[in-house]
Amino acid sequence: MADVPVESVLRAVPADEVMGHVARVAAHDRYQASLGLERAAAVVADAAEAAGLTDVTVDRYNADGRAQWWSFRAPVSWTPLTARLTVHAGRDAAAPPLLALDHAGQPFTVATYSAPTPAGGVTAPLVPVTGDGPPGPAVAGAVALVDRAAYLRGSLLADLTAAGALGLITDAPWKGTGDDRERGGAGRHPEGSGQRPDGVGQHPGRIELPPDSALFGFSVTPEQFRLLASAAGRGAVVRAEVTIDRTAAMPVVSGVLPGDGSGGEIWLTAHLCHPRPSANDNASGVAALLGAAAALSRWRRADARAGTRHAIRFFWGAEFLGNAAVLHGRSRAGGGPLPEALINLDMVGEDQALCRSPFVVERPPETTPTLLAPLAEHVVDRVFAVTAHSPGTWSPSPFLGFSDHALYADPSVDRPAVQFCHPADRFNHSAADSLDKVSRVEMIRATTAGAALAHTLACGGPSRAVLTDVVDRWCAAERSAAEDTVRRLGRAGTDWGRGLAAHVDRRAAALRALAAGAPVEEARALAEGRTGDDPALVGGGRPVRRAWDGPLNLRAMLGTLPPASRARLGGMIAEDKHHLSVLFNLAIRADGRRDRASVITDASYALRRPLPPDTTAVLFDALLESGWVTQG
Repeated sequence: MADVPVESVLRAVPADEVMGHVARVAAHDRYQASLGLERAAAVVADAAEAAGLTDVTVDRYNADGRAQWWSFRAPVSWTPLTARLTVHAGRDAAAPPLLALDHAGQPFTVATYSAPTPAGGVTAPLVPVTGDGPPGPAVAGAVALVDRAAYLRGSLLADLTAAGALGLITDAPWKGTGDDRERGGAGRHPEGSGQRPDGVGQHPGRIELPPDSALFGFSVTPEQFRLLASAAGRGAVVRAEVTIDRTAAMPVVSGVLPGDGSGGEIWLTAHLCHPRPSANDNASGVAALLGAAAALSRWRRADARAGTRHAIRFFWGAEFLGNAAVLHGRSRAGGGPLPEALINLDMVGEDQALCRSPFVVERPPETTPTLLAPLAEHVVDRVFAVTAHSPGTWSPSPFLGFSDHALYADPSVDRPAVQFCHPADRFNHSAADSLDKVSRVEMIRATTAGAALAHTLACGGPSRAVLTDVVDRWCAAERSAAEDTVRRLGRAGTDWGRGLAAHVDRRAAALRALAAGAPVEEARALAEGRTGDDPALVGGGRPVRRAWDGPLNLRAMLGTLPPASRARLGGMIAEDKHHLSVLFNLAIRADGRRDRASVITDASYALRRPLPPDTTAVLFDALLESGWVTQG
């Protein structure tokens, strides 16, 4: 199967450069519109030119918080110049503090979008807020010490603001286990050091406040939280100083490896944002794209046959919003073509032994038949085969939609997009996401897989014989996996189990038709079990259809809900992020042909699990209540 050039690309990957790019990007605080993101964008642009990309540009978008790209609002310019907090046991702020935090030396301690304090800072009492009920009048003019149960209550921030609190401190986003939380956040090392061997207990997690927040926030570990909780009952006092710069724009970096002009474009994307270090999320994806550009450029220089029909275009920007800005610009007359396919790299460098997450290929949604998933998984399998001297595994995943590739899943865009990621990284969104968690071999794998797949797609795909073999083997594996799923879930002989098997068989027929050269609409009819152009409604109820413009934006949808519904749904998502994925999968199936029951059933087949009726009803009702989905 020489059509997929894994070995050739692997030999061209500049591994030392890739690891250097990770370190250089991770050194910057990269909030979505910040001075740090602007500096990181300049680093990436210079590296992209050095890697051999042409037409390298840095587009800067106004960061004023207004809706600029359909329902997507621009980020609010926000750079923390100072973010310091000290907590004292009594009212004497000159006494040695119980706790001192400074974002300059302790990443992730300040909450994103914290409001600035008055010049010179504030001094205020520390008041506990628990999950037993709304905050009382004591938080007025105070700093709230918020436990996890209260933090997960969807209305907390609004309640604190209404009550007149100045800010909050919490350990709720901490990334450790429940057992470690009970021990104060630092499980005992065998030598008695009080330090966990993996360091989880010593690092705060990410807090993100609304862009217009009137509060400031600080994130602590459970050990620090217990210390403060003990002191809060004895008149503890907080001294906080937060100063903010609001001059930065939102940068998006792009560059291209030209094709021969006879095809469209293949895109590779990686989001550039997140607080420092965020080495795996997503300095790793940024660096892997730079490595892919360098590897393909180097291979082209060494072999004249390594050119492609399609151009390969690279984008680096703020998560979701960078791609929204690009898509919006290209939706206008003369804005340029949309991609034939897209590859998104987000969280690709994880050391599997430390981070405990395999390399995952997240497939496109099953709403439109595409050969991208079989090809991507074939490439990744080849990459792992040729790097088998190093440990590590990979696995496929249904479409979940937690990163930039989700914008391309929307029916209004409908471009096949695949994501490479390590989604279960236990250090994600915490200060523990540091350079020591990045694996050299995983960076080589991700870089090689992204570059080899992009090259294969840019050449128009592999030969018909190779493609047919890849698809046949993939479809057989899918049928076997579906049977295993039905047995594991105890659904053998049930309507759902039989329905999943039929769903997988219809998709296999659709992909085999595509591999044989059939048009997408013919394959779509096979996947849906239709004959010809039969427009018959799937299900017997009232059809549901989308009522939003542009790519689906669940954050905007949630913002249109009444406060009580928004708080309820926000709490569900905070408790289990996969509720957001179910919501996304339901929404993109509101095509005007399916009824509610059919949308839910089809989403359950796509996610390869029955959906709990109670929580799914809440999610679907929210779509209807928001007005983003209509029925009848």
